[in-house]
Amino acid sequence: MVKKFIFLSSLTLSFVLMSCNTQAKEDNVSKLKKEEVVLQKGYEVYKNVCSSCHILKVDREKMREMRRMVMMGKKPPLKAPPMNEVSARLKFFFEDEKSFKEFVKDYITNPSREKGKCMPMAFKMFGVMPPIGKGLTEEQKEAVATWLYRAFNDKWEDFHKGGRCKMMKR
Repeated sequence: MVKKFIFLSSLTLSFVLMSCNTQAKEDNVSKLKKEEVVLQKGYEVYKNVCSSCHILKVDREKMREMRRMVMMGKKPPLKAPPMNEVSARLKFFFEDEKSFKEFVKDYITNPSREKGKCMPMAFKMFGVMPPIGKGLTEEQKEAVATWLYRAFNDKWEDFHKGGRCKMMKR
C-alpha cells in the first residue's frame, strides 16, 4: 500500500512538474513572439518614416570619408546619421533600455540641438531632425525606439576607434 501511494504520488508530481515546464516553455515562446512583433513593428516604422533620411548602417571608414567631405565644405551624401551610429551614440549616454527609449520617443517628437546627443560634426553635417514623432502614435514611437535599441550591437567606442572623436558625455 505504501509503495503504491509513493508510486502514485511520484507519478502525480511528475505530471505537475511536466505541465509547469510546458507552461514555462509556452510562456517563453509567447514572450519571444511578442518581442518579434514589436521589433517588426519598429522596423516597419523605420522603413516608412525614418528611412527617407536615415540609412541602416554605414561602416566607420565611410563615416570618416563623409566627415572629411564636410570639413572641405562639401555636402554629405546622407541626409542624416545612419541608424547603427545613432543607436551606438545613444547607448553611450543611456545604458539602460528604458532611459534610451524615453529619450528617443521624446527627441523624435520634440528635437532640438540643446537636447541632442550628436557630435558637433553631426549637427554641422545634418542639422536638427524634423519632429517626425508628432505624426506617430505612442505605440509606433515605442516600437521604433525598442527596435533602435535592440537591432544594433555597435559600441560607440568601437565605432569611433582610432578617430579623433571626443567621447565626453554632456
